[in-house]
Amino acid sequence: MRAPAEPDRLGRAGPARDVPAPAAPRAERDLVPATVALGVAISGRRDYKLAIRLQRTADKHHPTVERMVGMAGGEVDLRYTGRVVKEQAPRWHQGILRPLRIGGSVGHHAITAGTIGAFIRLDGVTAVLSNNHVLANENRGALGDAVYQPGPADGGTAGEQVATLSKFVRLRRRGNGVDAAAATVVDGINTDHRRIRGIGRLAGLGALPDIGDPVRKTGRTTGTRRGIVTAIELDNLVVGFDIGDLSFDGQIEIEGTGRNGFSDGGDSGSLIVDGDRLAVGLLFAGSSQGGSNGRGLTYANPIEPVLQELGATLMF
Repeated sequence: MRAPAEPDRLGRAGPARDVPAPAAPRAERDLVPATVALGVAISGRRDYKLAIRLQRTADKHHPTVERMVGMAGGEVDLRYTGRVVKEQAPRWHQGILRPLRIGGSVGHHAITAGTIGAFIRLDGVTAVLSNNHVLANENRGALGDAVYQPGPADGGTAGEQVATLSKFVRLRRRGNGVDAAAATVVDGINTDHRRIRGIGRLAGLGALPDIGDPVRKTGRTTGTRRGIVTAIELDNLVVGFDIGDLSFDGQIEIEGTGRNGFSDGGDSGSLIVDGDRLAVGLLFAGSSQGGSNGRGLTYANPIEPVLQELGATLMF
């Protein structure tokens, strides 16, 4: 998100001396190591310095860098940044996890990837809990279908089958209450049903949260994020699926706190917990706009109807 412009700090209405001083001449810049970046930095409210950013501490003594510092008369803002890399989701969520962990990548063999929400007891066995659209491919899956961890988008193949689709709540055009499915864990695959990385130990099953309550989740794409409940009992929420636009009733709405959204694509199926680490919802959809920070809104099924529809109990 771009920060708002600050004309006073940039001195756009100030005297001529307030315009940024030029960085090093082009010929000088051509001699700068690739691990050094040059620019302009603020000095006070109306003056500027030469900005030098070093990825290696040894570059401070490079002849060209020392010469530029001298040319600038010491008016330099020099900082060490270390190696700069692209922003990306924490890799553990998207890798192979044995034992299986809450928040990790998972998916029906024919989809991309979603998130392991939690582990449940279903018909006396341990099963993965997530969305229908994650484990059952929006009603198109068949009982017994292979479920991979990580999901196919993260490199999961038949060699990473960890579960088989065992139950799902069919999605309908209207009147949906949940987007939920379960996949029975294959014999020999261990699970960690107690801990949510980045949050702590799952404490149990909670009630429907109230507006303003703080919540958290750990998901395959964005990792651990904090949010605030902004609406409950939301009816006629229309969500776009591959099979068409489907409406949901009784849903929870959440916005992210700070500068981040609460979720992004691939976080579907994440378990949402309250401030006491009690499970309150199952994440299934989100918007790209809205919320007080403009980073979108997230939607979740209340957890109790999810478990009731599946006939399952939460493991914790």
